[in-house]
Amino acid sequence: MTPEQQKALAVARARRRRQASGPVKNADGTYGQAPADMFMNPATGQMTSREMIGANTDTSAAGAGLRGAASGVLFGFDDEIGALHSYLTGDQERAKFQLEQARAKQDVDADQHPIAATGGKIAGALVPAAASAPLAVGKGVLGTMARGAGIGALEGAAHGAGGGEGLEGRVNGAAWGSGVGGIVGGAAPAVIAGVKSAANPALAMLTRKPSEAKVRRGLLDTLRQSGRSADDVATEVAEAGLEGQGEFRLMDALGSAGQRRAAGVVRAGGDGATELAEFLEKRQLGQPERVGGFLEDAFGFRGSSAPALGSDLVPQGHTFIDAPSDVLRRPVRSAAGLTSDLTKARSTAANEAYDAARGNAAPVDVRSALRVIDDRIGGMKGSGVTGDGIDAKLAGYRSRLAADAKDLAEGETARELSDFDRVLGVKQAVQDDVGAAVRAGRNNEARELGKLVSALDEALEGASDGYRAANDGFREASGVIDAVEQGQQMARPANRAADTTAQFSAMTPDQQAAARVGYGDALLGKLEAGTAPTANRAKALQSPKVEAERGILSIDPDLLARRVDRENAMWGVQNRALGGSRTADNLADIGDTQQVTEGLLGALIDVGNLNAGSAVRKAAQAIGPVLRGENEATRHALAEALMSADPQAVLGPAVKKQMEVNLREGLLTALMRQPSREALTP
Repeated sequence: MTPEQQKALAVARARRRRQASGPVKNADGTYGQAPADMFMNPATGQMTSREMIGANTDTSAAGAGLRGAASGVLFGFDDEIGALHSYLTGDQERAKFQLEQARAKQDVDADQHPIAATGGKIAGALVPAAASAPLAVGKGVLGTMARGAGIGALEGAAHGAGGGEGLEGRVNGAAWGSGVGGIVGGAAPAVIAGVKSAANPALAMLTRKPSEAKVRRGLLDTLRQSGRSADDVATEVAEAGLEGQGEFRLMDALGSAGQRRAAGVVRAGGDGATELAEFLEKRQLGQPERVGGFLEDAFGFRGSSAPALGSDLVPQGHTFIDAPSDVLRRPVRSAAGLTSDLTKARSTAANEAYDAARGNAAPVDVRSALRVIDDRIGGMKGSGVTGDGIDAKLAGYRSRLAADAKDLAEGETARELSDFDRVLGVKQAVQDDVGAAVRAGRNNEARELGKLVSALDEALEGASDGYRAANDGFREASGVIDAVEQGQQMARPANRAADTTAQFSAMTPDQQAAARVGYGDALLGKLEAGTAPTANRAKALQSPKVEAERGILSIDPDLLARRVDRENAMWGVQNRALGGSRTADNLADIGDTQQVTEGLLGALIDVGNLNAGSAVRKAAQAIGPVLRGENEATRHALAEALMSADPQAVLGPAVKKQMEVNLREGLLTALMRQPSREALTP
């Protein structure tokens, strides 16, 4: 008899024995106790078992494959999921029957169609494995092995738990599956890497074409180390081109990672290294012109954007005179050139304005000016003491404004100058003396003479409303002219940024535009003073003082900041690749020469001379690049990629291709992992 028949016979004998001894009622009102492996079929109301269901079940290869695939996709929990609804609705008997029925079919599938069942399970398990493929690739082989081991352990634990029965069976299955999955998952990437490492040198020996894979990995490794995305890099390079820095390339946007990669290419030698080195050298030679142009843009040399105060042209009579705003909007050569243009505009406007003021002027009352003079020199009269040079000058001006008492006619108490033109001439003469005293450092003289200028101005303004307007215009224009020199002084290291920025902020828009040119002119002077061809001309613009001032004084602080940052990045690449000690270059040149003069031939000679150590070293130097799968074309292609002005065209396809490679290798790893786990799991 079959085992199932023997079990049925045993059940029948047990039933007869119970009937002979009398039925025993169970707590639920039923009689008797079914064996542990027996359960009720809800459809028939009769007891059955997994073995009995299996004995009456036949499966097809297609069905076995489909059920195996479902088991693989669901980590072996497909039978539990099939009975889940009955469990949740409280129908425990039906849930038990559905669970055992599903497991009976799995047993029959494994017995009748083992290849289809196992193949389906492996194929199904590839679905979650494919989903985890993008996560299975690390930074290097060791990183990929670690990730593969982790993913394999998790998959193995899930499959082991899903395939077990009961708490103990599931725990044991999870432990065994985790161990097997972790070992196989960690070993698979190493096997794939080993195959690729063996294939690359062979391909490099058979072709002189660049290795697309090595160029791609080099670029993407650099991108990963930079911590930036391909889109960010492409956007930055494109923005640099639009902002006048077309020399800013892919390697610059990658930061220190790009610097290291470019330096490695240059140090490797060959045509690619030469092309990259020449590009970096030529680009650096153009930095002074670029930075100078950026300073001119930032500080108004191309024409100020300062708003005009009223009209750009000041009407005077039948002509139009340039206002400071109009002059400031034009391109300028230098701070001195701007001062000259502003001074000419002021003189022309002042002449017209003062001429208009003369036409309707009343007699001028100079008594207040005379009191200023007398307050200074009056006490010296009749004392017999000679005054200082200031007294002498004031006395001279008094004689031009009023007659001396001894020269008055009988009955005449005073004779004072009242003609507008002549009083204006005196005022201008005093003003010239004030300027001379300031330039000579005679501050006290300038102060005393300045009092007289103020008094004469008040007298002239009282005689002509037009003079007041002319004076205001002259004073305003003079403030703009003075702002040019003030801007130059702001750039001095001795002046604190907190003070210079506050001073600038307190100026009128025209004064700010003039001060901006003066400040920029001082920076240009420092830039032009440098003569070293490899010096970083943008470095001086990054001092804390200048950085704070340029944020307030420049026309577009953000634009200037971006340009300065890019210049520093470009200088960093060339400095790392070409700058510093030439020892590395010399060693590379010596190494190249030794490979030509010694190489494999030298190694063979050493073998003949029984110099094994030297032979091994020379042979390794000669075939090292071949063993790494490198060739000259690959290094040249990498150099050209680093110099690309269109990173999207370089990185976009590389990122897409690497995603395909990662998915393919992830699936290949899964293909190695799943069968191995199935074979090693009991």
